[in-house]
Amino acid sequence: MEINELQNELTEIYRVTMDYDFHKASYETHIEKLKEKYAAVLQELARISDSTDEELKEQVASCVPEYVAARLLSEPSKRKRETAALDYKMNMVSFFIPLLGEMPAVSSEEFTRRIVKIWNAKMPEHKIGHSTYGNIKGGFKKGIFCYITTAVCRSLDKPDDCYELTALRNYRDEYLLASDDGKELVREYYNIAPTIVKRIGRKPDADHIYREIWEDYLNPCIRLIEQGENEKCREKYSDMVRKLEAEYLYQM
Repeated sequence: MEINELQNELTEIYRVTMDYDFHKASYETHIEKLKEKYAAVLQELARISDSTDEELKEQVASCVPEYVAARLLSEPSKRKRETAALDYKMNMVSFFIPLLGEMPAVSSEEFTRRIVKIWNAKMPEHKIGHSTYGNIKGGFKKGIFCYITTAVCRSLDKPDDCYELTALRNYRDEYLLASDDGKELVREYYNIAPTIVKRIGRKPDADHIYREIWEDYLNPCIRLIEQGENEKCREKYSDMVRKLEAEYLYQM
């Protein structure tokens, strides 16, 4: 496969996956179908990844970051640029990097990390982290993604291991997951939360929205946990899911 053809194929994969929803119920199916459809591309990418041709690796690894950087520059305003960047970043870490990480190469992680490094160098204001299909799939199954809570805490400049996030994760694992009703609530939450966070992130007042979620739902939940009012916390948590679902899942 010629270098230009491979670059075009990778850009096509990126464009195709931009239309995919990051959803627990469909994620694994999407990735497996992409692996099958683009098997020849992944095979050729593996050959290059395991080669010693550093210049060729750089050319291939940089094609999608360069494509996205150009697309962002073409946006007519800062607001539209920021909105588009959220979608581009989400696609990169949810589908593109995890898919490429599935290529049959010894150096697959090294190569995908190279792509991330190039992306962050070209677009330092829109940095991304490294991700893998296995970690995302495992996270869905284990329920370790506290999407909305994590997004709120980050907006409030709280670290991932802060007291509030730890308390809510423990509540989820030790109380909600101990009952069938609680498991169903958590399962539903993880099906809709990624889309909700993505749509809140597009709002110009996202920080204000997250502050309201904190004040109206998450902080009261933590106080209820501290008081041993676990069932009241579940009701408050459920109210949050219902409200956000109605406001951001179906009204867009």
